[in-house]
Amino acid sequence: MKVLFWNTYQNMEIDSYILDFMEENPCDIIILAEYPNSINGLCNQLSVLAMDFYPWEQIGCNTIKIVSSKTYKIKLLRDSGRYCIYRLTSLYGEMILAALHFQCKRDYSHWTIEYSAGKMKETIEEVEAGEGHRKTLIVGDFNANPFEPACINADCFHALPSRKEAKKGKRTVQGRPFSTFYNPMWNLFGDFYGAAGSYFYTRNDIHMYQWNIFDQVILRPELADSLVKESLKIVTEIKNVSLLNRNGRPKKGISDHLPIFFEIKEELLR
Repeated sequence: MKVLFWNTYQNMEIDSYILDFMEENPCDIIILAEYPNSINGLCNQLSVLAMDFYPWEQIGCNTIKIVSSKTYKIKLLRDSGRYCIYRLTSLYGEMILAALHFQCKRDYSHWTIEYSAGKMKETIEEVEAGEGHRKTLIVGDFNANPFEPACINADCFHALPSRKEAKKGKRTVQGRPFSTFYNPMWNLFGDFYGAAGSYFYTRNDIHMYQWNIFDQVILRPELADSLVKESLKIVTEIKNVSLLNRNGRPKKGISDHLPIFFEIKEELLR
């Protein structure tokens, strides 16, 4: 299962880049934030490339759009303005796939993002209890780095950088157990493998990371081994067209975020 996530920055011309990516590296699921165009129109354009895609049902979520090939059976389980949660059934088994786009850091405090993370984590746990398993994957624009409280705090996503530690399934804090996620995005920080993050922001401030990884995928321990590690990447080029400007930062004429791509071994969903 190949998955592309991209915050498209309300770019009305973004479809050409998505289509070029799909020609170069066909995906099974495309998840988009801040997508301004018709999602049915995107499916029609994909059909010209002989790709049979359909949009996923949504009710309350207005920040995420998803399309996938007809290989999968989808059922919407929960959604809100900032996220949607689905049961995905493939030929190999079931998983829970959630997509999110949390509040922008420029407009909201980190406390609001942490609150959103904590409430979504509670909802995920309710869904998992109803589904009878924890084969859960969350992808999207967290508007928080992997090391920030919304991602790492036990009462938020509790997404740990060590797969070994995350696979313990829980960590007890002050006598209370908190379930864990595994966050492989920690491995993409720095400039050894291309861009030093997925989003660049700077201002005249003493404390400033500049490069951030807001765009992430996190997985429950039950799915940690299904991630194809070498597939996970921040995309910086599509069909020999760089998504970076001359300073090595995301071209805002395309998007201020770089897309992320990863693969899941479906046979491990059994």
